[in-house]
Amino acid sequence: MRSLSVKNLLGHTRLALIGGAILALQGCGVIYKTTGDVLISFGRSEMLPYMMTYSDVRMACVTGEAQTPLLMSFERVGSHPEKLGAMVFTTAATCAEQIALDAELRYMRSVKDGRVNEAQDARIEQKRWAAVAAERQYTAYKYMIEAYGEQEEGECPKLKTDFDELVWMVGNISGVQSLLNDGSSDGAVGVPRDIAAKVERNMKCLDNAKWWGVPRGVRAAVWNLLPMLAPPNSDAWAELEASAKAGFDSGIRLGSALYAMSAFSKGDDARLRKAIRDYAANDKNLDPDYAMLDAIAGFIVQGISDREWTENTGKRTPIGGIGTFWDDAAKSAPAVDINDLL
Repeated sequence: MRSLSVKNLLGHTRLALIGGAILALQGCGVIYKTTGDVLISFGRSEMLPYMMTYSDVRMACVTGEAQTPLLMSFERVGSHPEKLGAMVFTTAATCAEQIALDAELRYMRSVKDGRVNEAQDARIEQKRWAAVAAERQYTAYKYMIEAYGEQEEGECPKLKTDFDELVWMVGNISGVQSLLNDGSSDGAVGVPRDIAAKVERNMKCLDNAKWWGVPRGVRAAVWNLLPMLAPPNSDAWAELEASAKAGFDSGIRLGSALYAMSAFSKGDDARLRKAIRDYAANDKNLDPDYAMLDAIAGFIVQGISDREWTENTGKRTPIGGIGTFWDDAAKSAPAVDINDLL
């Protein structure tokens, strides 16, 4: 009898320990979810607006790379970081885009100098990093869709705040960028090709004037890529010029970047030069609350300018030379001080 009661006691003790462990784990889950909710709320109300005032794209992209795994891990305990996820995956993608651009410029220099092996190596590196950028941008788009839902023609999500509208805009732009970078990587990610039509439709849900002409600028850029999506009697270039002007007037030059991207993709040299020159000439009275978005526009325009300069001269855009070109540099560039070369 005594042995039996000892066994019963041990059994009850085990059950109590197991039950206590389960309760403790459940308690941890509640704590983790609360922590995640607080972090997400802080990120939305404080961190993101603060980061938007920075003009350092590299800092934003590194922050995205470093903080995204921590932020998104709170999905596992019931928090909802999807909206912030669309933003941080977008900024993280710019790191990969910069490395891909550097590799592309190295490829151009190698081709110009006849270094075949280095050119091939640089092209491989470019494609790999373009795939990383496409994956991050497509993930940003998917998180945006997870947060607001897939919309049919004529439908719009409930965008209750400026934050929701910003996430919707950035997430859709990332969708288009993911398609372009996936093309550069030879389709390594497999971004669905119908994403362009969805983005063109989704941008109708935003007030064009409120968001610096970007919504119609994105739509027009898609029309240039896929003319079959353009409405009857539409003029994509006129829309892009209007988008660029709206950006200059508001101090956030995303429309100018869209214009430059379209001209570059279409091989329209005259419009490309105009886009870059206009961007450089409108660098005053920028909106400090959205400095990061303007800086990302500058990152895009600078990258296109660097490609053009490298293809024609073997070197990137000179320091302070954005808005100038190799064939007019001689009459506008100052004399070179030999001390600057030493």
